Amino acid sequence: MRLRGAACAAIAVVSAASAQTLSLEGMWGNEAGCRYARTGDIEGDEHLLLTTERLESYGTGCTWVEVLTAKGGEQVATGSCGYEGEASLGVERFIIVRDAADFGLIRVLAANGEVWGEGLRKCP
Repeated sequence: MRLRGAACAAIAVVSAASAQTLSLEGMWGNEAGCRYARTGDIEGDEHLLLTTERLESYGTGCTWVEVLTAKGGEQVATGSCGYEGEASLGVERFIIVRDAADFGLIRVLAANGEVWGEGLRKCP
């Protein structure tokens, strides 16, 4: 009986540790992404939406499985990602940074530094 209780406690710790979120208030997106957050409707293929738990675009949706914060404040997030038209999942890493010139903007960079999304603002 004692072993069973220890196993349940270990599972609870693993489950709690696996829930990773960004240090971010609210939802952030471009105009189309914020509209999607409000209505659930997708009009066109240009929407980008960043939340504490996910990053979404028209063809990609990633759920954070690991989030690390660097000394400079930028966050490195690893996501389990699904892709439109694909049955399989992939793993991608993103760098989320505040714009140096305008703290009200967020940029999302791919692991290689390529801009994945920029000009994301907090959704109203």
